[in-house]
Order: sequence, then C-alpha cells, then structure tokens
Amino acid sequence: MENTISIKGVMVMPEKTQAFSNYRWVILLLVSIINFMFNACQFQVAALAYELIPQYGLTPSQYSSILNAPMLAAVFFCLFAGSLGDRFGIKRVISVGLLIGTTALFLRVLADNYLELFLCMLMMGLLMPFVGANFAKLVGLWFPKEQIGVAFGIFFFIGMAGNTVSLNVTTYFPSIASAFLTSAFLMLALCLIWIILAKEKPAGVSLPPPMPLIRYTKVAIRSKNVWLGGFLAMLYMGATLSFTGFLPAALNSVHGISPSAAGFWTSVFTLGNMIGGFIGPLLVDRIGTMKPVIIALAITGAAFTFLSWITPVGALMGIFLLLGGTLTGAILPNINTLPLRFKEIGPVYAGSAGGIINMMQVSGAFFIPTFVISAIAGQNYDLLFILASLAFFLIAPVTIFLPTIRLREKSQNSKFETVSK
Repeated sequence: MENTISIKGVMVMPEKTQAFSNYRWVILLLVSIINFMFNACQFQVAALAYELIPQYGLTPSQYSSILNAPMLAAVFFCLFAGSLGDRFGIKRVISVGLLIGTTALFLRVLADNYLELFLCMLMMGLLMPFVGANFAKLVGLWFPKEQIGVAFGIFFFIGMAGNTVSLNVTTYFPSIASAFLTSAFLMLALCLIWIILAKEKPAGVSLPPPMPLIRYTKVAIRSKNVWLGGFLAMLYMGATLSFTGFLPAALNSVHGISPSAAGFWTSVFTLGNMIGGFIGPLLVDRIGTMKPVIIALAITGAAFTFLSWITPVGALMGIFLLLGGTLTGAILPNINTLPLRFKEIGPVYAGSAGGIINMMQVSGAFFIPTFVISAIAGQNYDLLFILASLAFFLIAPVTIFLPTIRLREKSQNSKFETVSK
C-alpha cells in the first residue's frame, strides 16, 4: 500500500492525496450554529440573573450551579462522547445530542423551582459533549492542515456570538418563560436541519473498520500531553465563566446600573472573546509556534480583565473589557486544536482526546466558579474578580510544559485519509 503510514496500528494516507469537498463549509457552519445556540441558551441564565435570583430565592452558589449545570453534565460524558464519535460517527452522535438538548430546553420552560431548573440545565448539557469532543475529529476529516486554524476560528467566533447575542437580547423578552420557549423552538429547528443536511464524512474518504471503544480511549488516556491540554482548558473555562457569569449581577449591585446596561458591558467582554476566538488560531498559524503566543495572551489578558473591573463604568472600562476578552478569547481555540497537533493522536483518536480535553474544560467551567471562586469570595466581588484573573494568569506557567509545536513543519499525521486497518 504505497504512500501510507501507520498511526497506532491504523494505516492512513497523507493529506496530499485527498481532494477536499467544498461541502466542508456547510458542515462547519452547521456545527458552529449549534455551538452558537448552546451558548445562547446557557447565557440566558446570566442575562436573566436579576430576575432568576429573587424569583427562585437563589444563593450565589445556587445561581452559579444553575448557570454552569450544563458543564457538570459534560464532565461525566465528554470522554464517552468522544469515543462514541470515533466508533459510531460524528453525524449520528451529534444528532442524539441535539434531540436530548432540545427536549431539555422545552422542559426548562416548565421549571418553577431551583431543583427543576438545575436538572433541566443539567440535561441540556448533554448536547455539548457530542459537539465539543468531536469537533477536532470533524475538522481532521473535512479540512486540510492549512485550514485547521481557520475552521477553529470560525467555530469559536460564531459560538461566542451566542453569548453576546443572548446577553443583549434576552432581557427584552417579556418574561423568563417566553425567552426560554423561543430558544427551545430555535433549537428544534436546528436539530431538524442538522439531521437533513449533515454528512458523516467527505465523499471518497475511507474510514478504518470500527475498533472497540476501549481502543480509542486507551490511546488518548495514555497521552500526558492530552491531560496537560485539558488542564489548560480547565483553567480557561473556570476563569471565563467566573468573570462573565457574575459580572452582570456585580455591575448591577455595586455600580447600580440597570440590568440591560450590565448585560451590555458584559457583552463587550464576550465580543472580545468572539474576536479573539477567530484571530487566535490564525495568529498561531502565522507565527508558526504555539507556546509563546499562549503565554503572552494569558498574562496580558489576565491584566486587562482585572483592570476592567477596578475601572469606573465608562469608555475606559469598555476598552479594558474588549482587550481582556480578545486576549483571553484567543487562548481556547488553540488549546482545542491540540489533539490534531499531537503526533500520538491525530484525527484517528481526536474524538477520544478531544473528549478528555473537553471533560476537563467543562469540569473547570462548573467546579472552579461554583466550588472555588464563588465559594471563597462569596459576595465580595473584588476578591471574586481577582481570583478569576489569577486563573487566566496561571495558564502561562502551565503552558511552559507543553511540547514544542511548530506548525510549519510537515507532519504526516496532521491531516490524512484513512484507508485500512
């Protein structure tokens, strides 16, 4: 079998032999819109905090647990979702996730107490592991190596737009129920569109015969680099959810501004996340190496994030929010490309490796804000945002331990067509 290589016992063909279908952009747009809708549905809780907290009598920890409940579900399912994608295919597993998430959103409309709302958000969270854990694999199947950064940038840009749109639009609904019901119907429509239009793989691409689930999982678990990437993602999400989740309530409580104004200022930070999510992978591709870029982004992003809180409400605060959001937002997309960058993983095992990284990412999103930062700070918002900024900063020293990844060197397993086992 000429021009093939073996990766962990699987024979593959290098990318130069594969013609890439333009339909890859349709697939990317669909999965990016799913990411958009998931984030929008989650951040409706942040936008409605001023109503939800008094209506349900929530403590800060209870509110944080509701906001981050989707992440808790994903903690326990990400690893399996990635392996299921490796075993049964991406379209099938994402379709299942969409059906579960849509059902949860309709049930959320009926929730009238803390426990019911928490359980609905928990159930909704089962959607994202199927998408997040398998996105690297999807990119590996559909996109050439030189477009990996572009694909991740688009995915994160559109996904972060869900945060921004939700924070700005949700407060204009006449009631909590009307906001929740609208998002449920939109997710139902998206579910149907995905089932109709999505394809499992590009035409002409041969996948290896399915292997036992444990085979995919074992390869990913044994890679220390995968766990290191997961720890970076955990710090990032813990810091981001702590900052954006509490900022609207903090601005309303400390500075006395209206809920809609608080949502606007928070959306400036998430707008920065959108910009950073798009340009981050492009910046790394341009420079050709990852570690120094992530270190610089973490240090400067942490500084501007904290400055935005201690600056009086106004234009300067907005500039700091935008800079902090852009610099920190450029970090996560690069972390999520790591399964395709690690030589021992590649696209064959990218689902399982992405599952580990996403498992740690969402565990950070749930446990760090709820059981670390808000538990320590309570209603002391100064301390809360110091701790959130510190979490961003800690990404820098941890990144030092990543292997050196030079993106301009040719890598046989960075993108390929699988032909046989």
